[in-house]
Amino acid sequence: MKPFSLALLCAGLFLTSCTKTTEQKTELAVQDFVRNRVSDPKNYFPGKFKLRPYTKRDSLLYLAEMAQINGQPAPPAPTPADTARIGILVHHDYRDEMRDGVSVRDSGEFVVRPSGDVRILMAESIRRRRLQK
Repeated sequence: MKPFSLALLCAGLFLTSCTKTTEQKTELAVQDFVRNRVSDPKNYFPGKFKLRPYTKRDSLLYLAEMAQINGQPAPPAPTPADTARIGILVHHDYRDEMRDGVSVRDSGEFVVRPSGDVRILMAESIRRRRLQK
Protein backbone atom coordinates (compact mmCIF):
# COMPACT_ATOMS: atom_id res chain seq x y z
CA MET A 1 0.00 0.00 0.00
CA LYS A 2 2.90 2.38 0.74
CA PRO A 3 4.34 2.20 -2.81
CA PHE A 4 0.91 2.96 -4.28
CA SER A 5 0.43 5.94 -1.94
CA LEU A 6 3.89 7.24 -2.75
CA ALA A 7 3.24 6.92 -6.50
CA LEU A 8 -0.09 8.72 -6.12
CA LEU A 9 1.53 11.52 -4.11
CA CYS A 10 4.31 11.93 -6.69
CA ALA A 11 1.79 12.02 -9.54
CA GLY A 12 -0.27 14.66 -7.73
CA LEU A 13 2.79 16.83 -7.08
CA PHE A 14 3.88 16.49 -10.70
CA LEU A 15 0.49 17.56 -12.05
CA THR A 16 0.19 20.58 -9.74
CA SER A 17 3.75 21.71 -10.44
CA CYS A 18 3.06 21.80 -14.20
CA THR A 19 0.15 24.21 -13.87
CA LYS A 20 1.17 27.84 -14.37
CA THR A 21 -0.41 30.53 -12.24
CA THR A 22 -2.21 33.49 -13.77
CA GLU A 23 0.74 35.69 -12.83
CA GLN A 24 3.21 33.36 -14.58
CA LYS A 25 1.03 33.21 -17.71
CA THR A 26 0.76 37.01 -17.69
CA GLU A 27 4.52 37.47 -17.38
CA LEU A 28 5.15 34.97 -20.18
CA ALA A 29 2.65 36.75 -22.45
CA VAL A 30 4.39 40.09 -21.87
CA GLN A 31 7.82 38.52 -22.41
CA ASP A 32 6.69 37.08 -25.75
CA PHE A 33 5.16 40.43 -26.74
CA VAL A 34 8.33 42.40 -25.92
CA ARG A 35 10.72 39.76 -27.29
CA ASN A 36 9.02 40.09 -30.70
CA ARG A 37 9.52 43.87 -30.71
CA VAL A 38 13.11 44.40 -29.54
CA SER A 39 16.15 44.69 -31.81
CA ASP A 40 16.92 40.96 -31.64
CA PRO A 41 14.80 38.47 -29.67
CA LYS A 42 17.83 36.60 -28.31
CA ASN A 43 19.18 39.86 -26.85
CA TYR A 44 16.07 40.54 -24.73
CA PHE A 45 16.69 40.12 -21.01
CA PRO A 46 13.57 40.44 -18.83
CA GLY A 47 13.77 42.32 -15.56
CA LYS A 48 11.11 42.94 -12.95
CA PHE A 49 7.35 42.65 -13.30
CA LYS A 50 4.79 44.58 -11.26
CA LEU A 51 1.22 43.35 -11.66
CA ARG A 52 -2.10 44.73 -10.54
CA PRO A 53 -5.75 44.25 -11.55
CA TYR A 54 -6.94 46.38 -14.48
CA THR A 55 -10.60 47.37 -14.49
CA LYS A 56 -13.00 48.96 -16.96
CA ARG A 57 -12.71 52.13 -14.86
CA ASP A 58 -8.91 52.12 -15.35
CA SER A 59 -9.43 51.70 -19.08
CA LEU A 60 -11.89 54.60 -19.31
CA LEU A 61 -9.57 56.87 -17.30
CA TYR A 62 -6.66 55.93 -19.58
CA LEU A 63 -8.77 56.67 -22.67
CA ALA A 64 -9.80 60.04 -21.20
CA GLU A 65 -6.15 60.99 -20.63
CA MET A 66 -5.21 59.92 -24.17
CA ALA A 67 -8.13 61.91 -25.60
CA GLN A 68 -7.01 65.00 -23.67
CA ILE A 69 -3.40 64.58 -24.89
CA ASN A 70 -4.55 64.20 -28.50
CA GLY A 71 -7.21 66.93 -28.39
CA GLN A 72 -10.04 64.47 -28.95
CA PRO A 73 -13.45 64.27 -27.26
CA ALA A 74 -13.41 62.37 -24.00
CA PRO A 75 -15.07 58.96 -23.69
CA PRO A 76 -17.92 58.48 -21.22
CA ALA A 77 -16.95 59.02 -17.59
CA PRO A 78 -16.58 55.89 -15.47
CA THR A 79 -19.53 54.88 -13.32
CA PRO A 80 -19.53 52.98 -10.02
CA ALA A 81 -20.50 49.86 -12.00
CA ASP A 82 -17.23 50.01 -13.98
CA THR A 83 -15.25 48.02 -11.44
CA ALA A 84 -15.25 44.78 -13.44
CA ARG A 85 -11.77 43.39 -13.86
CA ILE A 86 -10.90 43.23 -17.57
CA GLY A 87 -7.23 42.28 -17.36
CA ILE A 88 -3.95 42.68 -15.54
CA LEU A 89 -1.83 45.83 -15.74
CA VAL A 90 1.86 44.95 -16.00
CA HIS A 91 4.79 47.29 -15.52
CA HIS A 92 7.84 45.51 -16.93
CA ASP A 93 11.46 46.62 -17.15
CA TYR A 94 13.97 44.86 -19.35
CA ARG A 95 17.32 45.15 -21.08
CA ASP A 96 17.73 45.11 -24.86
CA GLU A 97 21.24 44.51 -26.10
CA MET A 98 21.89 45.86 -29.59
CA ARG A 99 23.94 43.97 -32.19
CA ASP A 100 26.84 46.38 -31.65
CA GLY A 101 26.93 45.51 -27.94
CA VAL A 102 25.18 48.63 -26.66
CA SER A 103 22.80 47.75 -23.86
CA VAL A 104 19.57 49.72 -23.42
CA ARG A 105 17.36 49.58 -20.33
CA ASP A 106 13.72 50.14 -21.06
CA SER A 107 10.32 49.56 -19.53
CA GLY A 108 6.72 49.46 -20.58
CA GLU A 109 3.17 49.25 -19.33
CA PHE A 110 0.98 46.53 -20.75
CA VAL A 111 -2.52 45.18 -20.23
CA VAL A 112 -2.95 41.44 -20.54
CA ARG A 113 -6.55 40.39 -21.19
CA PRO A 114 -7.94 37.08 -19.87
CA SER A 115 -7.65 35.73 -23.43
CA GLY A 116 -3.88 36.35 -23.31
CA ASP A 117 -3.95 39.34 -25.68
CA VAL A 118 -1.34 41.95 -24.77
CA ARG A 119 -1.87 45.68 -25.33
CA ILE A 120 0.86 48.25 -24.80
CA LEU A 121 -0.05 51.48 -23.01
CA MET A 122 1.67 54.83 -23.02
CA ALA A 123 3.71 54.94 -19.81
CA GLU A 124 2.10 56.86 -16.97
CA SER A 125 5.18 59.10 -16.56
CA ILE A 126 4.92 60.19 -20.22
CA ARG A 127 1.16 60.71 -19.96
CA ARG A 128 1.63 62.95 -16.90
CA ARG A 129 4.27 65.07 -18.68
CA ARG A 130 2.09 65.49 -21.77
CA LEU A 131 -0.97 66.34 -19.71
CA GLN A 132 0.94 69.17 -17.98
CA LYS A 133 1.65 70.91 -21.32
